[in-house]
Amino acid sequence: MLSHDQVRAALSARVDGESSGLDDAVVDAHVAECAECSAYYQRILSLSRNLRFAEIGGGMAPPENLSTVILAGVEGEWRKLSQRRMVLLTLCRVALVAAALVWLAWAVMHLVNGGESGTASVRLGVATALAYTAARPAQIPGIALVVGTMFTFTLGFVVRDAVLDTGSGVAPHVLILLPTLIALLGTLAVDRGPQLRRAWRSLGADPT
Repeated sequence: MLSHDQVRAALSARVDGESSGLDDAVVDAHVAECAECSAYYQRILSLSRNLRFAEIGGGMAPPENLSTVILAGVEGEWRKLSQRRMVLLTLCRVALVAAALVWLAWAVMHLVNGGESGTASVRLGVATALAYTAARPAQIPGIALVVGTMFTFTLGFVVRDAVLDTGSGVAPHVLILLPTLIALLGTLAVDRGPQLRRAWRSLGADPT
């Protein structure tokens, strides 16, 4: 599997009109799946158009090493954005681990208080899923759908209790479900933000 640095070097060589030594199909497949490398490619193409001709000796000629000029212009910015994204993603993963521990403690307390094992099993399952998504954010949509459904139903019961002036005891559950859902959606936004923004722009693009 190619690294981001290998792909970026290959893309820079392509823009510079040089051979990268890598299969173009493999590089293009990586760019199609990686939002960061895709954005990097768009930036160097833009810089390439701006720097294609440089004034040398009163005439117009291309720089001797265009890839070096391009890399100098975008590498610092790209690394800064990448580092900021990694910091945010790490914080989101820590939040998911914390949520998993809360759900685990919630399941254990339910059993200790003589609650049904079925309810404890569900909470333990959510705790396990949260820990798994902390390691693999790509699996978040599935567990977010489950937690979101649980939150919606619980909120419905809370509203019903408020309207009918009854007490089913589910209101405190919202205090666990809502932060969990926020942690999941926040991690998803950080992990897939570039892809989501690109998809949104493509939906709003004018084909004419």
